[in-house]
Amino acid sequence: MRHPILSLLRGRRDAVRPAQARRGVSKVDALLWPLRRGRPSMLLLHRYVGLVLAPLLVVIGLTGSISVFRVELDRMINPDFFVTAHESAALPLGRIVETIRSRHPGQTLIAVDYRPAPHGTIHAYLSPATDKAGRTLPDEFFLDPSDAKELGSRVAEGCCLARRVLIPFIYRVHYSLAAGPTGLWIVGITALVWSLDCLNGILLTLPPVTPPWRRGFWPGWKKAWLIARPRSASRLFFDIHRAFGLWLWILLLGMAVSGVALSLGPQIFQPVVRTFFPMAAPVPPVPSPNGAHRLSLDEAESRAYGFVVAHGVTARPAALLLGTAPESAMFYLFSDDDSFPAGFGSPMITVDRETGAIIQSEFPPHGRLGDMILQFQDPFHSGRLAGLAGRILVCFSGVVTSLLSITGILIWQRKRRARLEAARKVMSRQAPDPDRAPPNHTPCAQPNKPGRV
Repeated sequence: MRHPILSLLRGRRDAVRPAQARRGVSKVDALLWPLRRGRPSMLLLHRYVGLVLAPLLVVIGLTGSISVFRVELDRMINPDFFVTAHESAALPLGRIVETIRSRHPGQTLIAVDYRPAPHGTIHAYLSPATDKAGRTLPDEFFLDPSDAKELGSRVAEGCCLARRVLIPFIYRVHYSLAAGPTGLWIVGITALVWSLDCLNGILLTLPPVTPPWRRGFWPGWKKAWLIARPRSASRLFFDIHRAFGLWLWILLLGMAVSGVALSLGPQIFQPVVRTFFPMAAPVPPVPSPNGAHRLSLDEAESRAYGFVVAHGVTARPAALLLGTAPESAMFYLFSDDDSFPAGFGSPMITVDRETGAIIQSEFPPHGRLGDMILQFQDPFHSGRLAGLAGRILVCFSGVVTSLLSITGILIWQRKRRARLEAARKVMSRQAPDPDRAPPNHTPCAQPNKPGRV
């Protein structure tokens, strides 16, 4: 049996040992794993960054979930714009373009999706314009593929909840808050801050004292991945916030980074990638085998198709983007069913119509690491990288983003209420009672006056 004096001395020795030693953490571990020292600041940053971003992330997340299937939803809401009785297109590209231009001479044709799926329609996008009365003219047209008859039209950036423009409006809210270039910057900066907060958030889920190279780290971190039986609503919100954030962390971080790439690509993302990652040298123009000469649109289409066939692509071009100075035709969708293929997407071939040369060609994935990073962003963000399963997962991630934002607000609100209630109780205990006499005060005792006995 240990002597009482020895037990007392041992207790005093334990009391003066550092906290790390008492917890079984060495000074080296504390130095190499400084999460405990920085955790209060990290938690404060995560809390208030989340509160600022939460309203934006709820809007962007929910509208993004809808936008994943915007083509299907738009077709469902406006079937007369998207469905015809004809099975396939019969008109050549040149005739389609000339027909559109002749009907709308005051507007410039920008793009046309001219090879629809069976029973689909041709979509043409023109430059915005107004009539003499100042009213906005339609700039998105839907045509019958058999005779180029107009089936309907709408203002592509119309507002707001009318059936014809509902889905395009929701998509515009998603990528720019329907606020033009200013909205693009807001969404891009939001995505950038969100990316950094994702890194901060996962660090907050790690055990703050035990480093990863110690035995207790993984059992301690396992709890963060689970939703325990709730003892209270606050605990349930916390577990949902932490567990959903962990299980989908890679996906959410990828959505945030790709959001920066799509919103502020030329301004921020592309310069950073080109600075830190190797890029392939630009592909030189490929001259026409028949010598430099002007091409019609149908000839440019044949030129682009022959070029992709030589690179192993069999699908015909289905969408066209027209350019000027020099006059060019970019064929950006090669598909037999008018849909973007799964994976990294479709080739993009630009033909100089003045010389017949291929002045730009992309066959994703291609190039070096920096090129692959840039080509990865749009297929990942849209979910097309993994086909239908990827689109469903991206749709779900938008809902989870909103859920994390809402549960974060609820956690903060309940903790703030608890802190205020605790402070109120402390203040009430410290406040003096006016009906109670202060200590050492005896109102009945009076000092003796001089001269009195």
